[in-house]
Amino acid sequence: MKIAVYSPNWVGDATLSLPFIHKLKEKNIESEITVVCKDWVAPVYHNNPNIDSIVSYSSNNLKGLFKTIKNGLDLRDKNFDYFYTLTDSFRSALVMWLSGAKKRIGYSSQLRSPLLTTVFTLPLLEMHRTNKYLNLIDESNNLNTTENYIFLDEIEYNWARKKLSESNIINFIAIFPFSVSQSRTIPTNKIKEWLKDSTKQYVIFGTKSNVNEAQKIINQNKEVSIYSFCGELTLRKSIALISFAEYALAADSGLGHISSTLEIPTISFFGAKRSKATKPIGQKNIVLDKSHRCDPCYQNQCCLNEITIEDVNNSIKRLQNFHN
Repeated sequence: MKIAVYSPNWVGDATLSLPFIHKLKEKNIESEITVVCKDWVAPVYHNNPNIDSIVSYSSNNLKGLFKTIKNGLDLRDKNFDYFYTLTDSFRSALVMWLSGAKKRIGYSSQLRSPLLTTVFTLPLLEMHRTNKYLNLIDESNNLNTTENYIFLDEIEYNWARKKLSESNIINFIAIFPFSVSQSRTIPTNKIKEWLKDSTKQYVIFGTKSNVNEAQKIINQNKEVSIYSFCGELTLRKSIALISFAEYALAADSGLGHISSTLEIPTISFFGAKRSKATKPIGQKNIVLDKSHRCDPCYQNQCCLNEITIEDVNNSIKRLQNFHN
Protein backbone atom coordinates (compact mmCIF):
# COMPACT_ATOMS: atom_id res chain seq x y z
CA MET A 1 0.00 0.00 0.00
CA LYS A 2 1.22 3.50 -0.86
CA ILE A 3 0.45 6.34 1.54
CA ALA A 4 1.20 10.05 1.06
CA VAL A 5 1.20 12.81 3.66
CA TYR A 6 0.87 16.47 2.67
CA SER A 7 3.10 18.20 5.20
CA PRO A 8 2.40 21.43 7.08
CA ASN A 9 4.14 24.44 5.56
CA TRP A 10 6.25 25.66 8.50
CA VAL A 11 9.23 24.06 10.22
CA GLY A 12 7.57 24.06 13.64
CA ASP A 13 4.35 22.49 12.36
CA ALA A 14 6.33 19.97 10.29
CA THR A 15 8.15 18.96 13.48
CA LEU A 16 4.81 18.57 15.26
CA SER A 17 3.69 16.26 12.43
CA LEU A 18 6.41 13.68 13.12
CA PRO A 19 4.42 11.69 15.72
CA PHE A 20 1.63 11.37 13.13
CA ILE A 21 4.03 9.97 10.53
CA HIS A 22 5.60 7.56 13.00
CA LYS A 23 2.22 6.29 14.20
CA LEU A 24 1.01 6.00 10.60
CA LYS A 25 3.99 3.80 9.77
CA GLU A 26 3.46 1.76 12.93
CA LYS A 27 -0.15 1.08 11.92
CA ASN A 28 0.85 0.31 8.31
CA ILE A 29 4.25 -1.30 8.74
CA GLU A 30 4.42 -2.77 5.21
CA SER A 31 3.30 0.43 3.51
CA GLU A 32 5.43 2.88 1.55
CA ILE A 33 5.10 6.38 2.99
CA THR A 34 5.82 9.53 0.95
CA VAL A 35 5.91 13.04 2.41
CA VAL A 36 4.86 15.86 0.07
CA CYS A 37 6.17 19.18 1.33
CA LYS A 38 7.73 22.57 0.67
CA ASP A 39 11.48 22.34 0.25
CA TRP A 40 12.26 24.48 3.30
CA VAL A 41 10.66 21.94 5.66
CA ALA A 42 12.02 18.82 3.92
CA PRO A 43 15.16 18.67 6.16
CA VAL A 44 12.90 17.90 9.13
CA TYR A 45 12.03 14.60 7.43
CA HIS A 46 15.47 13.58 6.12
CA ASN A 47 16.99 10.26 7.27
CA ASN A 48 13.71 9.28 8.93
CA PRO A 49 13.32 5.47 8.84
CA ASN A 50 9.53 5.85 8.83
CA ILE A 51 9.58 7.79 5.56
CA ASP A 52 10.34 6.06 2.27
CA SER A 53 10.47 9.10 -0.01
CA ILE A 54 10.07 12.88 -0.01
CA VAL A 55 8.56 15.00 -2.79
CA SER A 56 9.43 18.65 -2.19
CA TYR A 57 8.48 21.84 -4.02
CA SER A 58 10.23 25.20 -4.13
CA SER A 59 8.16 28.32 -3.44
CA ASN A 60 8.31 29.13 -7.17
CA ASN A 61 6.73 25.76 -7.99
CA LEU A 62 3.77 26.53 -5.73
CA LYS A 63 2.72 29.85 -7.23
CA GLY A 64 -0.54 30.00 -9.13
CA LEU A 65 -3.30 27.62 -10.15
CA PHE A 66 -1.54 26.14 -13.18
CA LYS A 67 1.52 25.06 -11.17
CA THR A 68 -0.73 23.61 -8.47
CA ILE A 69 -2.55 21.57 -11.13
CA LYS A 70 0.76 20.39 -12.58
CA ASN A 71 2.02 19.35 -9.13
CA GLY A 72 -1.09 17.27 -8.55
CA LEU A 73 -1.01 15.61 -11.96
CA ASP A 74 2.72 14.86 -11.62
CA LEU A 75 1.90 12.71 -8.58
CA ARG A 76 -0.42 10.41 -10.54
CA ASP A 77 2.34 7.96 -11.42
CA LYS A 78 2.92 7.42 -7.68
CA ASN A 79 -0.42 5.56 -7.51
CA PHE A 80 -1.17 6.55 -3.93
CA ASP A 81 -3.82 4.51 -2.13
CA TYR A 82 -4.20 6.97 0.76
CA PHE A 83 -3.34 10.67 0.88
CA TYR A 84 -3.59 12.65 4.15
CA THR A 85 -3.37 16.43 4.33
CA LEU A 86 -2.11 17.98 7.56
CA THR A 87 -2.81 21.52 6.36
CA ASP A 88 -6.22 23.18 6.19
CA SER A 89 -5.55 24.69 2.75
CA PHE A 90 -7.66 24.26 -0.37
CA ARG A 91 -4.46 23.88 -2.42
CA SER A 92 -3.44 20.69 -0.61
CA ALA A 93 -6.87 19.11 -1.20
CA LEU A 94 -6.73 20.04 -4.89
CA VAL A 95 -3.28 18.47 -5.24
CA MET A 96 -4.56 15.31 -3.53
CA TRP A 97 -7.62 15.12 -5.79
CA LEU A 98 -5.54 15.65 -8.94
CA SER A 99 -3.06 12.98 -7.80
CA GLY A 100 -5.75 10.35 -8.25
CA ALA A 101 -5.27 8.96 -4.74
CA LYS A 102 -8.08 6.54 -3.94
CA LYS A 103 -8.64 7.80 -0.38
CA ARG A 104 -8.11 11.47 0.49
CA ILE A 105 -8.36 12.39 4.17
CA GLY A 106 -8.38 15.77 5.89
CA TYR A 107 -10.34 18.36 7.85
CA SER A 108 -13.26 20.33 6.45
CA SER A 109 -12.06 23.86 5.71
CA GLN A 110 -11.90 26.38 2.86
CA LEU A 111 -14.80 24.67 1.02
CA ARG A 112 -12.59 21.73 0.10
CA SER A 113 -14.72 18.86 1.43
CA PRO A 114 -15.93 17.75 -2.07
CA LEU A 115 -12.28 17.02 -2.95
CA LEU A 116 -11.87 14.65 0.02
CA THR A 117 -13.22 11.13 0.46
CA THR A 118 -13.02 11.20 4.27
CA VAL A 119 -13.78 14.51 5.96
CA PHE A 120 -13.11 15.29 9.61
CA THR A 121 -14.81 18.22 11.34
CA LEU A 122 -12.35 20.73 12.76
CA PRO A 123 -12.24 20.39 16.57
CA LEU A 124 -14.47 22.87 18.38
CA LEU A 125 -12.16 22.94 21.39
CA GLU A 126 -8.56 24.01 21.03
CA MET A 127 -6.44 20.91 20.46
CA HIS A 128 -2.68 20.66 20.37
CA ARG A 129 -1.54 20.53 16.76
CA THR A 130 0.19 17.16 17.15
CA ASN A 131 -3.04 15.60 18.39
CA LYS A 132 -5.01 17.39 15.68
CA TYR A 133 -2.91 15.54 13.13
CA LEU A 134 -3.09 12.23 14.99
CA ASN A 135 -6.87 12.53 15.22
CA LEU A 136 -7.00 11.77 11.48
CA ILE A 137 -5.89 8.21 12.28
CA ASP A 138 -7.80 7.94 15.59
CA GLU A 139 -4.70 8.38 17.72
CA SER A 140 -3.38 10.81 20.34
CA ASN A 141 0.04 11.50 21.80
CA ASN A 142 1.70 12.16 25.13
CA LEU A 143 3.27 15.53 24.37
CA ASN A 144 6.02 14.84 26.92
CA THR A 145 7.27 12.00 24.78
CA THR A 146 10.88 10.82 24.80
CA GLU A 147 10.57 9.09 21.43
CA ASN A 148 13.18 9.93 18.81
CA TYR A 149 11.64 11.77 15.84
CA ILE A 150 14.57 13.56 14.17
CA PHE A 151 17.44 11.48 12.83
CA LEU A 152 21.01 12.63 12.19
CA ASP A 153 23.70 10.40 10.71
CA GLU A 154 27.35 10.08 11.74
CA ILE A 155 28.53 12.32 8.89
CA GLU A 156 26.31 15.12 10.19
CA TYR A 157 27.47 14.65 13.78
CA ASN A 158 31.13 14.68 12.70
CA TRP A 159 30.60 17.84 10.66
CA ALA A 160 28.99 19.55 13.66
CA ARG A 161 31.84 18.54 16.00
CA LYS A 162 34.39 19.94 13.55
CA LYS A 163 32.44 23.18 13.02
CA LEU A 164 32.14 23.80 16.76
CA SER A 165 35.81 23.03 17.31
CA GLU A 166 36.90 25.40 14.52
CA SER A 167 34.73 28.13 16.04
CA ASN A 168 36.09 27.51 19.58
CA ILE A 169 32.59 26.79 20.84
CA ILE A 170 32.29 24.43 23.81
CA ASN A 171 29.29 23.64 26.03
CA PHE A 172 27.18 26.34 24.43
CA ILE A 173 23.63 27.51 24.99
CA ALA A 174 21.59 27.88 21.80
CA ILE A 175 19.44 30.98 21.33
CA PHE A 176 16.60 31.15 18.80
CA PRO A 177 15.30 34.70 19.37
CA PHE A 178 13.65 35.11 15.98
CA SER A 179 10.34 33.95 14.52
CA VAL A 180 8.59 34.16 11.14
CA SER A 181 6.28 36.61 12.91
CA GLN A 182 7.99 39.75 14.20
CA SER A 183 5.49 39.89 17.06
CA ARG A 184 6.79 36.53 18.33
CA THR A 185 10.46 37.57 18.17
CA ILE A 186 12.01 38.02 21.62
CA PRO A 187 12.72 41.73 22.28
CA THR A 188 16.46 42.48 22.40
CA ASN A 189 16.10 44.32 25.70
CA LYS A 190 14.72 41.14 27.28
CA ILE A 191 17.65 39.11 25.98
CA LYS A 192 20.03 41.67 27.48
CA GLU A 193 18.19 41.40 30.80
CA TRP A 194 18.29 37.60 30.77
CA LEU A 195 21.98 37.30 29.79
CA LYS A 196 23.34 40.00 32.11
CA ASP A 197 26.53 38.90 33.92
CA SER A 198 26.36 35.40 32.41
CA THR A 199 29.65 33.53 32.05
CA LYS A 200 28.17 30.97 29.65
CA GLN A 201 28.82 30.77 25.90
CA TYR A 202 25.84 31.45 23.63
CA VAL A 203 25.20 30.73 19.95
CA ILE A 204 22.46 32.52 17.98
CA PHE A 205 20.76 30.64 15.14
CA GLY A 206 18.66 32.23 12.41
CA THR A 207 18.34 33.04 8.72
CA LYS A 208 20.03 35.63 6.50
CA SER A 209 17.25 38.07 7.36
CA ASN A 210 18.27 37.84 11.03
CA VAL A 211 21.98 38.70 10.57
CA ASN A 212 21.67 42.38 11.54
CA GLU A 213 19.43 41.68 14.53
CA ALA A 214 21.83 39.01 15.76
CA GLN A 215 24.72 41.46 15.53
CA LYS A 216 22.64 43.96 17.47
CA ILE A 217 22.23 41.40 20.26
CA ILE A 218 25.99 40.77 20.26
CA ASN A 219 26.73 44.52 20.40
CA GLN A 220 24.30 45.02 23.29
CA ASN A 221 25.92 42.22 25.30
CA LYS A 222 29.66 42.73 24.74
CA GLU A 223 30.49 41.40 28.20
CA VAL A 224 28.90 38.04 27.28
CA SER A 225 30.39 35.45 24.90
CA ILE A 226 27.93 35.28 21.98
CA TYR A 227 28.49 33.79 18.51
CA SER A 228 26.09 34.01 15.57
CA PHE A 229 25.54 31.42 12.85
CA CYS A 230 22.67 33.41 11.32
CA GLY A 231 22.57 33.10 7.55
CA GLU A 232 25.53 30.70 7.39
CA LEU A 233 23.87 27.30 7.60
CA THR A 234 21.29 25.08 5.98
CA LEU A 235 18.48 23.93 8.23
CA ARG A 236 19.98 20.46 8.36
CA LYS A 237 23.37 21.79 9.51
CA SER A 238 21.64 23.96 12.11
CA ILE A 239 19.89 20.84 13.42
CA ALA A 240 23.24 19.04 13.67
CA LEU A 241 24.82 21.88 15.68
CA ILE A 242 21.77 22.30 17.91
CA SER A 243 22.03 18.63 18.87
CA PHE A 244 25.22 19.52 20.81
CA ALA A 245 23.71 22.39 22.83
CA GLU A 246 23.67 22.25 26.61
CA TYR A 247 20.21 23.81 26.50
CA ALA A 248 18.25 26.30 24.39
CA LEU A 249 16.36 29.57 24.82
CA ALA A 250 13.70 29.75 22.12
CA ALA A 251 11.09 32.07 20.72
CA ASP A 252 7.88 30.52 19.40
CA SER A 253 9.77 29.24 16.36
CA GLY A 254 10.64 26.23 14.23
CA LEU A 255 14.10 25.86 15.77
CA GLY A 256 12.56 25.82 19.25
CA HIS A 257 10.41 22.89 18.18
CA ILE A 258 13.45 21.13 16.72
CA SER A 259 15.62 21.51 19.83
CA SER A 260 12.88 20.18 22.10
CA THR A 261 12.20 17.27 19.76
CA LEU A 262 15.94 16.51 19.80
CA GLU A 263 15.62 16.19 23.60
CA ILE A 264 17.77 19.29 24.12
CA PRO A 265 16.47 20.98 27.31
CA THR A 266 14.58 23.99 25.95
CA ILE A 267 12.90 27.05 27.44
CA SER A 268 10.22 28.25 25.03
CA PHE A 269 8.87 31.80 25.29
CA PHE A 270 5.24 32.11 24.20
CA GLY A 271 2.58 34.79 24.13
CA ALA A 272 -1.05 35.28 23.06
CA LYS A 273 -2.15 31.92 24.49
CA ARG A 274 -0.49 30.04 21.62
CA SER A 275 1.27 27.48 23.80
CA LYS A 276 -1.83 25.35 24.38
CA ALA A 277 -2.05 24.49 20.68
CA THR A 278 1.52 24.88 19.46
CA LYS A 279 3.96 24.27 22.31
CA PRO A 280 6.90 21.99 21.44
CA ILE A 281 6.69 18.27 22.12
CA GLY A 282 9.34 16.58 24.23
CA GLN A 283 9.91 15.85 27.88
CA LYS A 284 12.72 18.39 28.34
CA ASN A 285 10.74 21.50 27.48
CA ILE A 286 9.60 24.33 29.72
CA VAL A 287 7.10 26.86 28.37
CA LEU A 288 7.04 30.40 29.77
CA ASP A 289 3.70 31.92 28.81
CA LYS A 290 2.36 34.97 30.67
CA SER A 291 -0.62 35.51 28.36
CA HIS A 292 -3.04 34.12 30.97
CA ARG A 293 -2.74 37.47 32.75
CA CYS A 294 -4.69 39.34 30.11
CA ASP A 295 -7.14 38.97 27.27
CA PRO A 296 -4.70 38.22 24.46
CA CYS A 297 -4.19 40.99 21.95
CA TYR A 298 -2.32 38.47 19.78
CA GLN A 299 0.63 40.84 19.53
CA ASN A 300 2.77 38.67 21.87
CA GLN A 301 5.26 41.41 22.75
CA CYS A 302 3.51 42.51 25.94
CA CYS A 303 3.43 38.88 27.14
CA LEU A 304 7.11 38.35 26.29
CA ASN A 305 8.05 41.53 28.18
CA GLU A 306 6.32 40.13 31.26
CA ILE A 307 8.87 37.29 31.48
CA THR A 308 11.47 38.20 34.12
CA ILE A 309 15.04 37.13 34.78
CA GLU A 310 13.71 35.23 37.79
CA ASP A 311 11.39 33.24 35.52
CA VAL A 312 14.30 32.40 33.25
CA ASN A 313 16.69 31.49 36.07
CA ASN A 314 14.13 29.24 37.74
CA SER A 315 13.53 27.50 34.42
CA ILE A 316 17.27 27.07 33.88
CA LYS A 317 17.54 25.34 37.26
CA ARG A 318 14.80 22.94 36.18
CA LEU A 319 16.59 22.38 32.87
CA GLN A 320 19.79 21.53 34.69
CA ASN A 321 17.90 18.73 36.41
CA PHE A 322 16.86 17.48 32.97
CA HIS A 323 20.45 17.70 31.75
CA ASN A 324 21.75 15.74 34.72
